[in-house]
Amino acid sequence: MGISVQGQVRPDAIYGDYKGYWISKDNSTSYVTADDNNNLLGFTIGTVNYSTGIDPVLFGSKVGTYVNENYRGFPTSLTTSSGGTSYFIGTARYQNGVEQTQAVRPSISCEIPLSYYLRDGKNGLDLSTAMFNIPTQELSFLVNVLADINPTYISDNIPDIIVTQVGQPGTKADVFKFTDVNGNTVGNPITVNFDGVTSLGKALWNFYNVSGCPHTYNTGAGLSNTTRDVRMLTFKLSDFGITATNYSSAVRFVQVLSGESDVAFSAYSANSMSIYCLESANSVGLSVPTKLGVTTLGRAGAAPNEWPQARNGGFIALESSKKGFVPTRMSTAELANIQKPVEGMMVYDTTDNCLKIYVGALVGWKCFNRKTCP
Repeated sequence: MGISVQGQVRPDAIYGDYKGYWISKDNSTSYVTADDNNNLLGFTIGTVNYSTGIDPVLFGSKVGTYVNENYRGFPTSLTTSSGGTSYFIGTARYQNGVEQTQAVRPSISCEIPLSYYLRDGKNGLDLSTAMFNIPTQELSFLVNVLADINPTYISDNIPDIIVTQVGQPGTKADVFKFTDVNGNTVGNPITVNFDGVTSLGKALWNFYNVSGCPHTYNTGAGLSNTTRDVRMLTFKLSDFGITATNYSSAVRFVQVLSGESDVAFSAYSANSMSIYCLESANSVGLSVPTKLGVTTLGRAGAAPNEWPQARNGGFIALESSKKGFVPTRMSTAELANIQKPVEGMMVYDTTDNCLKIYVGALVGWKCFNRKTCP
């Protein structure tokens, strides 16, 4: 069964969509090395199978009975300072079946923010991209523990947080904790040294140097075209000492990186938490021009204004010096008239006087009052 140390539990097996369907270990206990795109479909702890929500139909057809969860990668940002020559972007050796040799992919564009590699793939659960030897820093996420919707989320036996380590762990430990608005720990922190966590499988990597632009293919011995172990741990809210009494004070989830962390992603259950992101918008490196725009300033077209082309990275641009954008307006009661709402749908609620976003069937409509990430 799953191994538990200080609350965290190592799954007995993990499953991905590598080449359609991948199991971290086969029946002979040999590792099946994943060398191409691989998103986390689910995991097993003891006799219980948990779907991440990426493809529950496929997962269920392979494992049988399962708990259908909805895990999402934490949105985050990274600093590049003091990373030195050992700070790497990791990508799978193959991309859609094509081997990524140095000749095929000699570099990666700096237009892609480093945080992308910690939240890409399906639901942000990509095991085939990662950041290696991330410099010491704190990753902090504004969270809302949904115990006010269902208090059993705290004490149930379903994992609420997933963390990964996909490189060669050192001797330093990472720390995970919840804090209040002043940075004080709520409940208890959990310290993890991944060197003591048994591997679940292997992946074949290429490494690109973070230092310099573009990020160049690393040709050093023992790096590109070599394997690394895949490690994973899960946590419940109660492992952190979160209770029905203190959950409302736990407004941040903090991951303190040791300087030796190799992270594919950290994820949360959207059934037990909602996330607010403090990442600033990416304002550089967006080379794709916006081609559709509506303006009242009479400046659309080519030079000298180049509008909306100058607003790079958008699908549509709107601008005016005396008019505002008005989304659909309706009362709280009228929201029930929307058939089959989808996540991300927005309306202005005239009863609660706020812009609301549809979060999902479990949470419903929530006032949009903090900035978030795409």
